[in-house]
Amino acid sequence: MNKNTSEDIAFFNLLKELIAPKLENESLDYNVSINDLSDKMEIDIKIISKFLKKLQEDGLVDILNRVDGNVNLHFEKSHDKLLEIISHDAVEEKISNMKNFIKKKISYFNMNNTNEPVSQYALEIKKLMDEKGPNTDINNIISKGIKEILSEKKNIILLNKIIFEIAKEADEDDLKKLEEIIYYKLNLPIEENPFYVTLFLTAISYKIQYL
Repeated sequence: MNKNTSEDIAFFNLLKELIAPKLENESLDYNVSINDLSDKMEIDIKIISKFLKKLQEDGLVDILNRVDGNVNLHFEKSHDKLLEIISHDAVEEKISNMKNFIKKKISYFNMNNTNEPVSQYALEIKKLMDEKGPNTDINNIISKGIKEILSEKKNIILLNKIIFEIAKEADEDDLKKLEEIIYYKLNLPIEENPFYVTLFLTAISYKIQYL
């Protein structure tokens, strides 16, 4: 996946979450205000229009019509389309590691300003580890924490914005990791997604350092 395609897919990832978060591998028409998208994405209208045109060229959406600042988009089995673009082998071989990716891009995630649930789970994990040792099983807490935090749409949207920002500046190694992230999102439950799990644990470790 080259840099331009990576940006397109990252934009599509953000677009889909904002206008049709429950869209699966199915056909759907959706009418959306470009001004509304611009406000939510914090992106200029001209840039949004450029990306929508590129998504149409990639076959990820069809622009049916544009009237009075609204655009009518058609999604046609987006998962199938995305998996035609994403390299399966690169994902299966796990060329890159999510931990290294997050460490490299840590400035994008602002770990010192994580939300209140992260602090609560950090306290819960620290207490358990103090009682039972550093090797105690915290998988249930991790799953519960990821589900709670990502059940809030604003947190998913924030992550998708970050992924889009990273894609804009991505080098070749970053692109491979972005392929993995998008593949995981399409194919795994959120609590089993290595990107979400690693990001959650990184945020937790930052919090525990200050406790």
